[in-house]
Amino acid sequence: MKIRLSGGVVASGRHAWIARPSGPHRLPDGAGARPGTPVALGPEEAPAQDVADAVRELSLLVADGGAVAAGAGVDLGGGFRSARLDGARGDQRDAVLAALRAVGLSGAHRLGERAGVLVALFGPAVTKRVGAAAGRAAEEGRWAALHLASAASDVLGPEQLERVLALEAPEGVDLTPGGQPSVLAGYLRQVFGPVPAPRRLALILDLWERVAERRAGLARREARLATQSRRDRLEDLRARRRHDDDEHIMWQVRIDLADEQPSLADIARWTPGRWYWHERLQRAFADAIAATALVRTAAAVADHGLEDGLGRSAPMLRAAASMMPDWAAGKAVRRVPGLTGLPARPGAYVRDLAHRLAAARPMDAKAAGYVRPRLACARDFALVVVEDIGRLMDDMVGTHDDLLREWSPSLESWREGAGYGRPPAEWDGILPWSGPMLGDAEPLRRRLAPGQDPATAETAADLLWYADLIDALARLYGHERAQPTPGTGWPWFDHDPPPAGEPLTPRLDSLMGAVSGAAQLVALGGVPPRAPRTWAALTVGLMSATAIAEALTGDFAVPAPLAAVDGATVPGTRLRLKIARSARDVAEWADHMGNCIAGPAYVEEAREGRSGLAGLYDADGLLVVNAELMPLRPASRGWRVSEIAARFNDAPDETLEQRFRDWIAGIPGAAKDDTAPVPEELPPVRPARRRAAPRLVEEAGRALGELALGSWERVAPEALGAFAAVAGTGPDAALVRLRRFGGPQLTGAVGRALEEGATDLVRIWTASGHRPLRGALDALDPALRDRFDQLPLLLGEPPLPKTLRRLVKLPAIADAYSLDLVARRVRRAIGVLALRDDPVIARAFAKPTAEPLLCALAVTVTCAAPDIGLVPVMPPRTTTVPGYPATALEDEEGPWQRALPAVRELGADTAVFWDEIAEHGLRVPASWLAHGGWAALWSRAHSHRG
Repeated sequence: MKIRLSGGVVASGRHAWIARPSGPHRLPDGAGARPGTPVALGPEEAPAQDVADAVRELSLLVADGGAVAAGAGVDLGGGFRSARLDGARGDQRDAVLAALRAVGLSGAHRLGERAGVLVALFGPAVTKRVGAAAGRAAEEGRWAALHLASAASDVLGPEQLERVLALEAPEGVDLTPGGQPSVLAGYLRQVFGPVPAPRRLALILDLWERVAERRAGLARREARLATQSRRDRLEDLRARRRHDDDEHIMWQVRIDLADEQPSLADIARWTPGRWYWHERLQRAFADAIAATALVRTAAAVADHGLEDGLGRSAPMLRAAASMMPDWAAGKAVRRVPGLTGLPARPGAYVRDLAHRLAAARPMDAKAAGYVRPRLACARDFALVVVEDIGRLMDDMVGTHDDLLREWSPSLESWREGAGYGRPPAEWDGILPWSGPMLGDAEPLRRRLAPGQDPATAETAADLLWYADLIDALARLYGHERAQPTPGTGWPWFDHDPPPAGEPLTPRLDSLMGAVSGAAQLVALGGVPPRAPRTWAALTVGLMSATAIAEALTGDFAVPAPLAAVDGATVPGTRLRLKIARSARDVAEWADHMGNCIAGPAYVEEAREGRSGLAGLYDADGLLVVNAELMPLRPASRGWRVSEIAARFNDAPDETLEQRFRDWIAGIPGAAKDDTAPVPEELPPVRPARRRAAPRLVEEAGRALGELALGSWERVAPEALGAFAAVAGTGPDAALVRLRRFGGPQLTGAVGRALEEGATDLVRIWTASGHRPLRGALDALDPALRDRFDQLPLLLGEPPLPKTLRRLVKLPAIADAYSLDLVARRVRRAIGVLALRDDPVIARAFAKPTAEPLLCALAVTVTCAAPDIGLVPVMPPRTTTVPGYPATALEDEEGPWQRALPAVRELGADTAVFWDEIAEHGLRVPASWLAHGGWAALWSRAHSHRG
């Protein structure tokens, strides 16, 4: 019997067993298993117990080292060795390194002779000194150095490898979190091929230092954020603080009116006096100082441990605690039935910590149980305080500037305990706020004299204390300070800005990411400098090539069948498909995934429409898989997945890959004309016989524009009114502002509009259902639609092909296109709010609502099955939905089936709907049923069926 194994090896006279739930299972000729499956190889006549023991050892090996470790031929006992069937990715060095990590240095003898192991790791030129250095690295657990040395053995000599094997990573930091050594080796050969051999070691050592620094920063960010609660308490805190503010206002009203029970008319006639605004400013200031102290302390505890971190923060905590009197602290911690147990103001927790430190009690487990919960909500306190300050300044700037200029609390005690984050000598203030507050005074930077103590010159009007708060948040997220966002409105700073850099700039998040990024530049035509001394110099030289700029330009000719499924959810998964529309798309993918999808071969095929490049995104918008889609031959037969890989070219999940391949196989093929190759040179023909190419804008623009304009004029007033409430602008500017929002920003804007009562959910839902451009396309002459098969792309997400970009710039079409685009994105934002059980949705459903809205959101939640409190409306495997009148899920003319297109826009995969109904029944969040249960909710919705 012959069994074909990975690496082209053929095993004769042996049999293969794999683990099954029922016990060991023998594979005849290796058949009946997926390529690359781990197997136990042994003699056919082996006793059953030996087979069972070997398969158990194989399972333990795979559990510790992954399937790749089985390819190292590890001794499993009883004459058995591990192996992998043919079709596995990678080479022998991957298997040996994975197996060595799994069995440890003490079990290295199970991999065979030491010389064979070293040759597998470092090639035939390996020396005894390299072997000894590798042994020390394995014994000390320096696996990242061993990983890099094995990969670099193709480009470095033995003496240079010894230097690499001596490298040490920061404690607790993994520099090789993904990718196999063989993949890294291929990228290193590609990058260092043109680099002189003597220069290579210095570049690799510098790369190690840069990646170690970056990974240490990421680990520091993770440790700091780990001090914060995983539960989002923002909404709870907002409600608690609103209640506290309401009580404070009513107290002020009673004092001003000298009436314990003022009438509604008296309250309506009451006008806040100067003292009210002064109190609001003082409270906001004290809360900002306290929140800053809490956030800085949380970061210090993460960096230095509980005792040392608190000790470093003690002066700052004392200074912040002194700003909150006893009566205010008592009021802030008073329990309010139905609201969170967190105090209304962060100063209460600051006082607790300061008093604990003053008592000089030991920092034991009991102390940790007291301190950590008070630090766990520091971020949430900081965020709500920033919001409150923004609203306060909106209320006062321009209407109470005289009060802002009069307000001048002291900052000296705070600066004595907390110091400065930003250099005062560089601080110009926040002009829209600090300008009215300072009046005729110069900014702090200009007022400071050389050598002057900043605390003697700083005033509250400089707002440096406000910047300190957002800087503290930024440090909690691992940044040195917050980044200004001028012209965007408050908060004026971004505490967690995205990483800067152009697409294709190699990332330093890992060794694999950095080297694969550089290899991508080489593949695109980048040429290394003649003698680079640092990794940064190497990548700058690669990026400077003209070919790199050209690689980022150009649109792809996406075949119509692939364009039609762009944005769809892969059935049976929660992953969304995106088809690359341009070279910049795949450049960004390659930057994140560490693969070669932006290489010339892939890009050229996609430009010509001979393939489709795809990405699969998870529910958080993270790219997890890339694939190349190729037409079958002939093209009318359909499509196939020619390549698919996860990050760093790792194999994707087997179940996901199979479902994706099955789905792609069902996509219809392109028409013959769509896939016909375009010759590089057209044969000469007589001009009189030449046919003009179809001109979309000229031939379809006028007809589509007239239809779109008519549809726009019918729906625009209603839709723009609702969208203006979401954007916080006038109707004319609403679409422009909302188009600029990213997904999280738009979701936040919709939530705020509902929270503040600027509009209601039914109105937003109705507005987002207006699609003037879609209606115009439906009404367009079918002959034009058939002639220009790219027109349906107008109903998808940008970027658009060049001809369609020209089309949507026509004045008659531009507004309709913007409204369609914003409407789809608003629907997705509503879906996000529903899936995270945002209270604004529950509050909306406590009022009269709309049947299509309720049906769509209920089906969305049922399909997505989010990890929130869900309750069944009906038992599993039933289709009759209770309520008056009763409805049926399967009724094609009923509200549930009509809701399915909207459900897909909300972001759910309707392919799993009936599976969820069979397993759980129709489910909704418990918060939606707080006002009378499902029957009452359905009644409120059914009364408004539009």
